[in-house]
Amino acid sequence: MLVSAGAFGCLVYLSLGSLFGVSPALLKRRSGSRSRAAMLQDKAHRAGVFVSPTQLLGSSIAIALSCGLAVLLLTGVAPLALLAGGASSALPLATVGRRCKALHKARLGAWPDALRDVVAHLRAGQSIHSSLGQLAESGPEPLRPAFVRYRSLAIAIDHTVALEVVREELADPASDRIIEVLLAAFDQGSSLIVDLLEDLASGTSEDVRLSEDIETAQLETRLEARAAAALPFGVLGLLCATSEDYGRFYSTTLGWIVIAFGLGLASIGLVSIRRLGSFPEEARILSGRSA
Repeated sequence: MLVSAGAFGCLVYLSLGSLFGVSPALLKRRSGSRSRAAMLQDKAHRAGVFVSPTQLLGSSIAIALSCGLAVLLLTGVAPLALLAGGASSALPLATVGRRCKALHKARLGAWPDALRDVVAHLRAGQSIHSSLGQLAESGPEPLRPAFVRYRSLAIAIDHTVALEVVREELADPASDRIIEVLLAAFDQGSSLIVDLLEDLASGTSEDVRLSEDIETAQLETRLEARAAAALPFGVLGLLCATSEDYGRFYSTTLGWIVIAFGLGLASIGLVSIRRLGSFPEEARILSGRSA
C-alpha cells in the first residue's frame, strides 16, 4: 500500500511537471535551481506579481494541502486527494504565467498606436527623443510605465542607452524589433525614419490580428481537451463521495493503480494536444547588446 502510494505521488508530481514545465528540484544541480528561481522571480515581477520564489512555493503548498484535505474529507479516497492537491499546487505558477501572457498581449496590441503617436509628433517637428517622452503621458496605457522609465533615465544617461534599458525591461521580440528601429532613428535622423515607423505600425497591427485569430481558433480545442481530462476525475470524485462501495474500491491498491493509469492517459492526451496545437514562439535575437 505504501509503495503504491509513493509511486502514485511520484507519478502525479512528474506528470504535472511535464505539463507545466517544472522539473523536479532533486534532478537539478544547485546552480541550476538558483538560476530557475531567479527566472521565476523575474517572470513574476514582469507580470506585476512582486513575490519571491519562496512565497510562490509556500502558496502552492498551502493550496495543495487545503484542496487535498477538502477532497479527502468529501470522498475519503487518498489517491483522489493527492491528485487534487497536485493539480491545485500549479495554480500560483499558472496565474503568473497567464498574467505574463496577458501583459505581453496588451503591450503588443499597444505598439501600433504608440508608433502612430510617435509619427504624429515627428511630423509636427519634434525630435525623436521628445516624441518618445510624450508616450509617457499620451501613449497607450500598457506602454506608459516603460516610457516613464525611459524619460527618467534619459535625463541622467544617454538617450540610446535609456532606450536599450527599456528594451530589456519589456523583453519580448516585438519590442526588440520596434526599439531597434527607434534606436536607428537617433543615428539616421527622424525625417528618414517616419515612413519606416508607419510601415512598422501596419505590420505590427497585422501581427496582433493574426495572433488573435490563432488564439481564437485554438480556444475551443484547448477548453475541450482540459474538460475531457478533468471530467472523469470529477465524476469519480462525485461517485466516491456519494457511494461507499466506490470509496472502498478506490482506496485499495487496485484503485490506486486504476487512478494512476487514468492520470497517465489523461497526461499523455493533454501533452499531445498541447504540442500539436502550439506554434513556435519568436526568439529574441536583438537583446543583450547593451552592457
